[in-house]
Formats: sequence, structure tokens, C-alpha cells
Amino acid sequence: MNLQFSLPFNPQSDSASFFESVPARSAVFALFPADGADLSTPPYLGRTRDLHRRLVRLLSTRREPSRMLNLRDLVARVDYQVVGPGFEAQWLLYLLHRAYYPDQYRRRLRLNPPALLKLNLRNRFPRCYPTRRLSNDGSHYYGPFPSQVAAERFASEFLDFFKIRRCVEDLDPHPSHPGCIYSQLRMCLAPCFAGCTDTEYENEVTRVAASLDAQGQPLLRSLELERAQASEALEFEEAARIHRRIEKLNEVLREKPDLVRNLTDLHAILVERGAEANRLAFFRVVGGELRGPATLSFDENVSAPTPLDQLLQTLLSGLATPPGKTAVSSLPPWEHLSLLARWYYSSFREGELVMLNPDRTIPHSRLIRICRKLLAT
Repeated sequence: MNLQFSLPFNPQSDSASFFESVPARSAVFALFPADGADLSTPPYLGRTRDLHRRLVRLLSTRREPSRMLNLRDLVARVDYQVVGPGFEAQWLLYLLHRAYYPDQYRRRLRLNPPALLKLNLRNRFPRCYPTRRLSNDGSHYYGPFPSQVAAERFASEFLDFFKIRRCVEDLDPHPSHPGCIYSQLRMCLAPCFAGCTDTEYENEVTRVAASLDAQGQPLLRSLELERAQASEALEFEEAARIHRRIEKLNEVLREKPDLVRNLTDLHAILVERGAEANRLAFFRVVGGELRGPATLSFDENVSAPTPLDQLLQTLLSGLATPPGKTAVSSLPPWEHLSLLARWYYSSFREGELVMLNPDRTIPHSRLIRICRKLLAT
């Protein structure tokens, strides 16, 4: 993988002119040793907000002993690419590590599998539980969550509104089974001692999947309908009880991050400032898989201006299916989900993420407002 610029470096010569040719801008860089023309000797990779200052620190002559890293006597070539200050640098660094360190890039980037919720449909009595394993087993996956603790907390609170099992054992229904606390509290259909039929349990699992897929709205509408029916029947105590459940559900849904979706419906557009002035960088998330970046210039000095919504449509359509791909894979690479979650849940996040509906309709008006906002900063 090649970066945009490449500069030879001679440690025996005066490096003042070399440092003068390096911009003081945000960039991703690679320092190649003398024998590093191929992948046999991988380069030193890094990202920085100020490339000039970082290279001066790494490659300048040391006049006194120091414990700081210095690579002056080892480097023969410097490759770099100026990037935007946000996700673009993180993405490019990921691609470089995957190219030069195919067996170590996850450890070097400290990439861990994302925290997800799994609705395991392969079991006779499916259950929903947090996991960090992503596999093509026909199950439904929801996420990514900021942490395993957040996924566990949401699952515990959300599943209180349903009656699917929480136990982890493989069930063989029999009337002699003692059950558990959830069955005694009527919070589970109790398939363990044949407290329900397979069809009844399957219907409850379908309700769970439908509510998770639609951000809890089917469950909310059903509770609101029950409350209205209780009020019309003058059962005010029952209506008050259902109202408290609605308030609790709204609180649970407010705590769920907007990024958390069914991975097959995780479609979004990431917009951030580009490397050059009046340029924006766009990434597209298709089924949880990252595509991009693609840049768009907002230079007003053009001979035949094109409407902005048309430019956005053309650019984003090109990212929907990149060259060599004809369809979206069933599950995205978990590294993409980890990078997206790392950026989204960061306290220093730069850029905007626009979530799309399952039909992937692009909100042009909202995107145009975000573009104007980013260009104004």
C-alpha cells in the first residue's frame, strides 16, 4: 500500500532541508529502513497532528543522551499522506497495519471484538445475551455497544419487558424441572418444565426481534394501546401500572446509543473535514461494513457548478457498492465495527454520523446542513 508522498532520507547529510519540505499538518506516515523496499522489513507506522514536529523528534540528531525514541540512523525513506483530523487518519492507519503487519495488526492497533447482543436462533429455545463473537450462524446481532457492561445492562433491562429465558443451559422440557426465579416471578414462559408450547415461545422471540429491529417502537406502541384500552374501560389502576412500564421503557431506550442497530440494518454516512481546505471526507457504512473515504471539494471557482444534492448522490452511490463487490456480505468484518465504535464513543470525536433507515434513503437536506456546519468550523 502506497501513501501519497515519498521522500528519501539520508542520515549522513544535513537534514534541515528535509524537515523544511515536510508540512506541519495532520498526517499518517511510514518510516522505511534501508532494506525496506518490500514487505520483508515492515516500516514504522504512525499518525500525528503535526507531521513536521513528529519527524523532527524521530529523525533529528541527538546532541545529548536521551531515552526518547530516535530512528535517524535506521530510516532511508519517509512516506506520508496528509489526512483530516478525524476518522480518516484512523482508517488509513488500519489499512497500513493490515498491509504491513498481517499477523499482528489487531494487537498493534489494540483492536478488540466489539460488544454485541446476540439473539441465538439456532437453539430450540432462543435467548438474547451479550457476546463478542461474530459468526455466520443465522443469529441476529445488535450493536456495537460502547462496552460489554453497557450491553449487559441494556439486555437485562430490555428483556424485563419480555418472557424469553435468561438461563444458559440446553433445555429438555420436562414437568419435573424445578424452574428458576424468573419463572416463579412470571417473567419467563418457563419452557424448562413445559410451561409453554414451542409456538408460544417462538412468538415471544419474534416480538423480541421485532422490537430490537425497530428500536423498541413495536413494544412501545403495544403498551400505549393497552394503556388506552384500560383507560376506556375505567381500569385506572391498570392504566397507571402500564404507564409506569412505558416510562421505564422510554428510559431504557434513551440509554441505548443511536449507533446500536441490527448489523444487517447498520447503514450510516460519516462526514468529516478533509485534509485540504474546503474539502470534506465521506465514509459510508453498509451493513456495518466501512466504505471509503471519498472526498468532495466545495471550491466555488468552478466553470459549471453542479447542485450539491446531485454531487452527494453520485459520491455516495459510488460508495454503496465498491469495485469488485456486487452485494453486501451477511456479516461485516468485526474490525470495521470496532473502529467505528472506537470513533463514535470517543470523547474527542470529530465529524458527524448520519444514521440511515433500513431502506438506505439518503437525507440530502440534513447532509447539506452538516456540510455547511463542518465547512464553517
